[in-house]
Amino acid sequence: MCCESLSPGDRSEVRRQESEVRETQPRQGVFHSFILGSFCRHGIYSGPDRGSGFSATSLFLKSSLPSIPRFVLLEPETLNFERHTMKFLLLLLSFSVSSLAGPVHITSPNGRIDIEFRLEREGIPQWKVTGPGGVILDWSPLGLTFLEGKPLTSDFTLVNSAIVERNETYELVVGKTRKARDHFRELQIQLKESVEPFRRLDIAFRAYDDGVAFRYVLPQQESLSEFDITKENTEFHFPADMKAWAFQINTFISSYEGNYLPATIDALPDTGLTYLPLTMQRPDGVTMSIAEADLTDYAGMYLRGLPGAALQVALAPLPNNSGVCVRGKTPFSSPWRVIMIGEKPGDLIESTIILNLNAPCALSDVSWIKPGKAIFPWWPNFYSDKPGVASKLDFENQKYYIDFASDNNLEYLELEPPWYGDEDGAINRPHNYDITKPVPEIQLPALFEYAKKKNVGMFLWTHWENVNRQAGTAFPLFKKWGAVGVKIDFMNRDDQEMVRWYHATLKKAAEHKLMVFFHGAYKPTGTQRTYPHLVTQEGVLGNEQNKVTYLCSMEHTMTLPFTRMLVGPMDFTPGGFRNVTLEQFKPDMNQPMVLGTRCHQLAMFVVYESPLQMVCDDPAAYRNQPGLDFIRYVPSSWDETKVIEGKIGEVIIIARRKGADWYIGGMTDWTARDVSILLDFLGEGEYEAEIYQDVADSRPTELTIVKTTVTSQSTIAVRMAQGGGVVARVRR
Repeated sequence: MCCESLSPGDRSEVRRQESEVRETQPRQGVFHSFILGSFCRHGIYSGPDRGSGFSATSLFLKSSLPSIPRFVLLEPETLNFERHTMKFLLLLLSFSVSSLAGPVHITSPNGRIDIEFRLEREGIPQWKVTGPGGVILDWSPLGLTFLEGKPLTSDFTLVNSAIVERNETYELVVGKTRKARDHFRELQIQLKESVEPFRRLDIAFRAYDDGVAFRYVLPQQESLSEFDITKENTEFHFPADMKAWAFQINTFISSYEGNYLPATIDALPDTGLTYLPLTMQRPDGVTMSIAEADLTDYAGMYLRGLPGAALQVALAPLPNNSGVCVRGKTPFSSPWRVIMIGEKPGDLIESTIILNLNAPCALSDVSWIKPGKAIFPWWPNFYSDKPGVASKLDFENQKYYIDFASDNNLEYLELEPPWYGDEDGAINRPHNYDITKPVPEIQLPALFEYAKKKNVGMFLWTHWENVNRQAGTAFPLFKKWGAVGVKIDFMNRDDQEMVRWYHATLKKAAEHKLMVFFHGAYKPTGTQRTYPHLVTQEGVLGNEQNKVTYLCSMEHTMTLPFTRMLVGPMDFTPGGFRNVTLEQFKPDMNQPMVLGTRCHQLAMFVVYESPLQMVCDDPAAYRNQPGLDFIRYVPSSWDETKVIEGKIGEVIIIARRKGADWYIGGMTDWTARDVSILLDFLGEGEYEAEIYQDVADSRPTELTIVKTTVTSQSTIAVRMAQGGGVVARVRR
């Protein structure tokens, strides 16, 4: 037995700790754990299971154990045992590492991903990641630069280290899955400068089965109380060049609507900016994406190229031209820097790592948060074919759209400007407008009453500057009127001040039980786990652009599931029914067209994640058209997600479950494809499948519907036309 190598006193302590772990539940606010009783299982002492993990740490412990073992309690961050059913295993040992020669490391729970940490000869902190197919990330430096004082990037000694494992299952209010698993091992590193002023820096590394992450932690200390960060010295050095899909944004002020275009790592410029997420793929198919999570009081993260296959972090500066990006006081934590990792692209879509790295739900009551679909009258420029109803935003026009929503199982209407003023003025001169004073022609109180009778909720569009000035009076008034939520637009920044504003606004909206939809917004970072009333956000080039540009190409729509969608919900506004071929397409402000087939647009309701799905076209475009039935009954929030097939920019097939029913969505690029969809994700017994299929490449508005009985052994074989798709509802 491995415990026989311990002293009698240590063996007694091991047995006592193991007994406590078996017989008691974790206490509120404390990880109660054992260390020495797990040594043999983790390779720290010789035994039959030696080599199962933690080998670098284990080698040091073997040589140093007599002088260092002691037990500690860790106050876990962002955990609430009363609200979450959790299974814990904590392996935590605090020890002196002043004589440590080699790297320390941790492996993911399944042992397939490994994170190593070391101090290079000049005391420079570096990390390395190994995973499927070998080295994922080569040795890459870490650190921070401040406005005053020398950079916190070198001359470090390793003071302490700790290893933690957590295995938690939690529930999401809305999103791509009902239950998510947060299972990781964490290596906590404590560093201290070996020269004056002897500042301290902690780094936490997490290894998941589907990715890795780290964050900087500046502990409270006399030598560093207040600080101004001007640069984050995080770099990503890859062992070889590889293909990437990059949104080269090249500005810190943006609506974040752009194309993720094929590139290579070594081709990304050192002078420009690449937006996140950045998805990459090696020749062996291993797929990665760099992202960030838990962005709460920090600047948004971008990437710049370095010589070779390497990247460096760039931070959005504060808007005061000081050169400062992050201003704070210790103790202070950065967001998580994440590398999602999968053996194939679809693995990244199924991952919940971005959500896992955020705090649990902060709301005690979530009953008022209702996912659903919303009619979007702005996209077809308020078009009406009803006699006596003008094609402009007024009382009768919005009644016309509310009637359509009510008749077709659409839960919401989104009320755009000019409900409180003309559109151009509300957008470009928001300081001249008051969002508590609707224009008379909209008859807003009567419109809310009409919508309520029709069981249709209303979201109110607002400019962020008006919300910034008026939220204290406007939000309670909106709730009094009967609004279910607000759409807030034109922030177009992700500097620290704006990031703080997002979180403050979400808290204010929650006080009045208003759902929030951020438009003109930066990418998600998992905030919807903490604040699930953030039901969707833009930061994506969607169908809206078909009104004015050619940018919403088939290549773009086929790349989005593997890029922007990896980090969270995206308001693409699917459902255009004026489907055309590439040769027929042209921008149209009043009756916009969409590229590809009817089935391609229908599949977006399954493939594209968004708990609030905008149904973008007008009633005349939908009336008596094939495919409308699918929009009526397709959910917008899911209990489970399975990726069946995925090739970046080429083809995607996803199955999502709601209750006992499954929905399948498939999309292809301009290459027609014959696909076979194995239904092995179904439960036992027979199901009825209703399958919507393309008719022909040259007839994009047409589809056929086939009904058949299937089981988990069945295969659905269909042909997706050029720019086509397939959707199916499979139910008992």
